[in-house]
Amino acid sequence: MARAAIATKTKKKPADFKRPKRKVGRRAAPAANVTSVGITSRRINLLEQSLLQDKAGAAQLTHRRQALPELLQQAGHYNAHVRQRALQGIKELATQETAANLRANASVLLERFLPTLLDEEAVVREAAVQAWKAMLPVLRTVLAPFATLVATYLCSGLTHLQVGVRQDALKAIGELVDEAPELLREDAGREPLARLLENFRDLICAAQTQGIRMMNTYDLLLGTDSSSKTEGRKKNSHKAKQKSKKVKAPSGALALRFAALKVLHKLLLSVSTGRNDKIGVGMGTQSASVPTTKTLLLYPVPQLVTTSMLAAASVTTSSGVKASASWQEKVRALLPALLELWLECLEGSVDALSDVHVEHMKYIVECTTAVVGANTELLNLDADDAKKDEFFQAALKLREELLAPECFPMLPSASAALAAAADGSGALSRWHGMNAALAKLACEYLRLPALMRGSGKDVPPSETLEQRVCSYVVTTLTKYKETPELRAVASMQNVLQPLLEVVALILASAVRRSNDPASEAKTAAERTLLLETVTQFYVLCTPKSVSFRSCTAFVVEQLEIALRGQQRQSQKLAWPMVMEWVVCLADLLGQLDSQHMELGRRSLLALISVLKQLPVEYASGDKMDSVLTNLSAFFDLAAVPSTSMTEDEKQRMLARTRFDALGAADQLAFVALVYHLPRYPVSLLRALASCCKSPRIYCEAKSFLVDILFQRRDVVDLAHIVSFLVSTALASVEATPHQQRQQLQLVDHVCRTFVAMNLGNSLPKILAPTLAKTQAREELNSMELHTLVLLYRTCVSSATTRNVEIHLQRSDIPTEMERELVSLCVKILTNSSSSLSSEQSTTPEEVDAREQEQRLVEACVSTLVIGETNIFASFLDELLEVQQQVLALTRNLLVLQALVRSTSLTGAIRRHQSHVEHLLHSMEQQYASEDDIVQLVRRLRGDLELLAAGRLSADDSK
Repeated sequence: MARAAIATKTKKKPADFKRPKRKVGRRAAPAANVTSVGITSRRINLLEQSLLQDKAGAAQLTHRRQALPELLQQAGHYNAHVRQRALQGIKELATQETAANLRANASVLLERFLPTLLDEEAVVREAAVQAWKAMLPVLRTVLAPFATLVATYLCSGLTHLQVGVRQDALKAIGELVDEAPELLREDAGREPLARLLENFRDLICAAQTQGIRMMNTYDLLLGTDSSSKTEGRKKNSHKAKQKSKKVKAPSGALALRFAALKVLHKLLLSVSTGRNDKIGVGMGTQSASVPTTKTLLLYPVPQLVTTSMLAAASVTTSSGVKASASWQEKVRALLPALLELWLECLEGSVDALSDVHVEHMKYIVECTTAVVGANTELLNLDADDAKKDEFFQAALKLREELLAPECFPMLPSASAALAAAADGSGALSRWHGMNAALAKLACEYLRLPALMRGSGKDVPPSETLEQRVCSYVVTTLTKYKETPELRAVASMQNVLQPLLEVVALILASAVRRSNDPASEAKTAAERTLLLETVTQFYVLCTPKSVSFRSCTAFVVEQLEIALRGQQRQSQKLAWPMVMEWVVCLADLLGQLDSQHMELGRRSLLALISVLKQLPVEYASGDKMDSVLTNLSAFFDLAAVPSTSMTEDEKQRMLARTRFDALGAADQLAFVALVYHLPRYPVSLLRALASCCKSPRIYCEAKSFLVDILFQRRDVVDLAHIVSFLVSTALASVEATPHQQRQQLQLVDHVCRTFVAMNLGNSLPKILAPTLAKTQAREELNSMELHTLVLLYRTCVSSATTRNVEIHLQRSDIPTEMERELVSLCVKILTNSSSSLSSEQSTTPEEVDAREQEQRLVEACVSTLVIGETNIFASFLDELLEVQQQVLALTRNLLVLQALVRSTSLTGAIRRHQSHVEHLLHSMEQQYASEDDIVQLVRRLRGDLELLAAGRLSADDSK
């Protein structure tokens, strides 16, 4: 009974839902399927909808369809990425072809843009620096009124608490100095520039560089991604770092000081050499313009362009000191900071210095040189004042530390030097660049006797320092001269240019010390050694290299000094060395390009100056032959590579710059060099003839070349001159009217030159075969016919003489030339009569052709006038030949009628009137049945009667 009760007991079923217990005072919960109808909103400020803006009239748009006003508005947005994209858009506008439109909005643009350089976010500042770099070339011409504003923002960036802001401000200043250095040098004024230099001093000092390194949101995002990657790299390279020697690397604070030093170096160089660069540019501009040929041929004295190798000394003039006293006062305070940074770099072994340390140590030396050179007057003190002057003591301390025998020259040990050379020679070039900067600093100190007296320590005398400088220059150039691999290093220019400047400074100081007879022999020996070393290096450089151009600039400078004739005999240059330079200068002509045309112009003037004073014994020889060979290759426009040349020789020949690559003014200037050559080989004359035949050479240069050879005809064979002139006149020309007019002007100039040569009856005999061969060609155009007529007229004019009674005598002209000339005149006049009597021309081409035919007819008529006694009777016989068709005879009668009515042939027709009447009578009898011919003959007889009456009255009036 119990078991049955248990078995029949049922299990409790779960409930479908939980019934909530309601409490008093509580709000009932909403059901699960109830939709919430609550609304949340946020207020935004929308000035204008972008879809409704009309941007069709915008001057510039980015690829995102954003104009400049919208970008400037977004540059102040609260979101950093929006500001970044706005700055990227401004950069895009600055790189477009219509970027000049930004100049009209320069005021608003700078007002909105400059604060972004000091933005708290690194991504924004990076975009701002890139936009600043792109805007500077566009806004450079309109930045002057805003120079103070720009300098103020840059000073604010240099004094910012964040290290990143200071670093980006340095980048902005560096871009500004590279693109527009005059903005800080001149436009900003003395006070902003002085504040800027003072801020640089604070950055270089060790105590002032401990700023705040702020890690913002965007830096954190970048840092988390890169941290995991760098950990793996560190683990993989841990073993390699243990094996290699540790090189001293700059710390974080030192890296900022190095960055400030690099920008300060740029700024000081631009400030100290700005005035001298202006002078050099002005002189170079004057030398490039060649207004007339007389200016080229008559150089009273050598006029060469001077460079600014001695630029540092010119800032010590009275006006210069007054104009730049404020910034000079601020740069004096840089010396202690520079010395402190130098000593900090030298802590430890010299071999442990990294390339970064060596590079910035060079900047320290060059900044010191600029500061000392800008304040030379304040360093010429007596012993008592020098002890009290802080600036003098700082300069003296720098001399003791930088120019000590153990510091100059400063090179790594032998093993380290060999390793650097095997590693590509870049590091070794940096070491030599720093030592060259130390040599320049030594030259500045040698100009200041007060600093070379000593300071109570064991300081070497000035003679020892000068000997060390000369020895270092000679040793370094000799080392680079011995190995072509070292000369081919890309960083060679960083060594060579300072070395050449050091040589120029030593030579200039030798001129100042030449008043001392005791040291004159020693100075002359040092001068000769330095110049010979530079010359040996110069002749080994390839003309396309940067080293060759640097040596060329140095050579031009020395020639300008020596060829004035104002120095003593011991200071003049030796002619064998000068001839080595002349060969290199002539070789430079074949390597000119648009970027280095100023150097080419200076080299041209140097060549002219040397050739004007060239001794007779140097007019011949291997050196002059090499010069003439280079000139022939420069002027030869028809040269093509021969099959016997190798591929390298063909490539070098095709890569050479030729005369036709120059502009109009430069062509006229370089042609002047031909006048001063001592002799003219056949190859050079052939090359000059190719220039006169080329349509790429301007007509003024061709005419000038003809004048030069005419003036130098005493040193040129007559046959060569005649061949040159004939080939110039008979050159083929393109079919354009402008080219044809220029060629006819040149032919007329050649004809006047032939007449001025006074060849007499020899000229027709010389030119007769050439003219006959040219005339025998078929289908001669009007310009070629005009050229033949002018040359025939020149032959007749050269052979024609007049007696006292002004009656023409018969010229001694070859009979074949007379026949050819008569046939040519008849052909031209008969063919031109139909075209001249046609309808009026309408198109410009028809007008040009008509004018050219009229000039051709006038040339034929003038030829008939000049050669009347020789060819006029024969011309009439051939023109009125009876055995002709009626149509041709009618045309010839019309030609004769036009000639009879021509005023220029009045005298010739009157003197041959009986012969004309006889020809007309024969024609009238032969063609009595032809009414047109009979009427024309009657008209001609009437014209002859009127001409006879008019001529008699004209003779009475003479």
